[in-house]
Amino acid sequence: MRLIAVDIGNSSIKIAIDSPDSPDMTDNWETQLAVNAETLNQKLSELPLKNDVFFWSVSSVHRQKESKLIDWVKQHRPSDHLHLIDESDVALPTNIESRKLLGRDRLISAWMAWQLNNTGGPVIIVDAGTAVTIDWVDPQGIFQGGVIFPGAESNFKRLSAFTDALPDLGVITDNMAPAQVFDSIIGKSTTDAIRKGVYHSQKHAIREIVNQMSKLSTQKASTFLTGGGLKDVSEQLNQNWHYVPDLVLQGARAIGKNLIGV
Repeated sequence: MRLIAVDIGNSSIKIAIDSPDSPDMTDNWETQLAVNAETLNQKLSELPLKNDVFFWSVSSVHRQKESKLIDWVKQHRPSDHLHLIDESDVALPTNIESRKLLGRDRLISAWMAWQLNNTGGPVIIVDAGTAVTIDWVDPQGIFQGGVIFPGAESNFKRLSAFTDALPDLGVITDNMAPAQVFDSIIGKSTTDAIRKGVYHSQKHAIREIVNQMSKLSTQKASTFLTGGGLKDVSEQLNQNWHYVPDLVLQGARAIGKNLIGV
């Protein structure tokens, strides 16, 4: 049985077909794509699945999109098996109020970062998307929790929603390179000022929170970055941090392989 890893987030759905010859700890996929809910059925129909039987290992934080995927697999791939990753599937102990209510993406990315960490010390995981989550796994490998705050796109939308004249830059496309955002703290137009304010504040918030978490242990922490919201700020962050764009997908694949005994 072959494997498909899926990461259903709030803003997009990432799908990747595992390469049969790929070890667990790499990003070497046979096919990988990111889609939105509106184009999901079309893109699924275009996947090169042929007559193989697949095990779908799914991390989800969005129930409506999750249901849409389940319905498509039932209708078009009745011989496949789709598994929604549960907290019991993730072999990472936690010290939080409710493991069941913890976002699957946070738990899976923390577990995967712990697997990838080769220093033996604590791990900090920064995941930036619709929301930014920064989590701490202590030196004993126990997930201790973290912080959540709005991502760049969410901040753009909130500025527009709660003001009368500010544009929603989350839906405006232009050719401004990320370097131009950080070349100066002074914005020369309203849109430039918004963009600089949102990205500079995100950069400094991430840096400061990671710095505070790093002080929780005398052992040096390894920091892993993931999420599409980091593409515009990753170069402005500590270059010793590890940027793994598909950390949740890699975790979903490794968990799926454990479940099917590969």
